[in-house]
Amino acid sequence: MSDTETREPQAPKSEKPAPLFSQANITTGLAVLAVILAGAPYVVPQVQSHLVRNGLMAKPAVLEDAMRKLSDDREAEASRSTEAAIAAHHDSIFNDPADPTLGTGPIKVVEFLDYNCAYCRRGEPVIKAFLAENPDVTLVVKEYPVVHPPESIVLAKYGLAAYQNSKYAAVHDVLLTDDQNLSDLKAITAKAGLDLAKVSADAGSQATADHIKKTVTLGTNLGISGTPTFIVGNTVVAGADVEKLRAAVEAERQRLKKG
Repeated sequence: MSDTETREPQAPKSEKPAPLFSQANITTGLAVLAVILAGAPYVVPQVQSHLVRNGLMAKPAVLEDAMRKLSDDREAEASRSTEAAIAAHHDSIFNDPADPTLGTGPIKVVEFLDYNCAYCRRGEPVIKAFLAENPDVTLVVKEYPVVHPPESIVLAKYGLAAYQNSKYAAVHDVLLTDDQNLSDLKAITAKAGLDLAKVSADAGSQATADHIKKTVTLGTNLGISGTPTFIVGNTVVAGADVEKLRAAVEAERQRLKKG
């Protein structure tokens, strides 16, 4: 057969595929895996996000359970933090002799209060009635002038001065209920039966100013951002929520009974 003659096409020889676990495939696989792992911080979250999103859309109850669990965990963590903060500042919270007190009962309810706080003023009748119903409660008042600092600080100083002159209950009541004369300290002190000159001197003392600064620092350390805020035992009650306050007092009452 000459070179110009056409040869019949021949089928190519078949080759056996390389074994799955051949050295070449293993090397290639490891290289691909390395690339995937290198990109894991970017790739994996996207895949997870896709799976989670589709799963939650199919089963929204899972999302509700997750949100509830997250809320419970955050509340538990906040409670632990609060308990730790209260324990760290226990004496400053409950046993500072410079703090005014109302009542003589063994259960101490600490109130962070600002006379310029509308919620404090609105809740005063409720708190007053609560104290009358619970004679075993002592209200420890923390003068906490954070609502309108310049004016509130002046009122807080006069409240402390009234306590130093054994007329705190009367001045405290006037400062929280007399809207007309809130800025008229002469009328407030006269109504409470106090000597204006003496009260003014005590209100302007360095000791009074230092105590207010100490109280504001304490409130900041405890994370108290609003008034009124109450502390009973390890429980913090935000606002004049008398039902929560009643429950906290009852819990403290039972704790004291057990010793």
